[in-house]
Amino acid sequence: MNTNMVHNILNFVGLLFAALLTYDWTQLGFTAEQAVLVAGWVILGDRMIKIGINLFRDGPGGLFKPQPPVE
Repeated sequence: MNTNMVHNILNFVGLLFAALLTYDWTQLGFTAEQAVLVAGWVILGDRMIKIGINLFRDGPGGLFKPQPPVE
């Protein structure tokens, strides 16, 4: 599995958790604040993993240079 596939999977996970914020979690005994807190931490972790992959793969300069087209 290459890093681009991991990025795509993490993008999908972020989308799922963002979509879960629209669900009424009070039916399951959670407050709205608890639901937002959990989803926010998961999305933050997801994004930190993606940044870590970029740093490992391209180095710090890779975060700022123009990226080549995807093959």
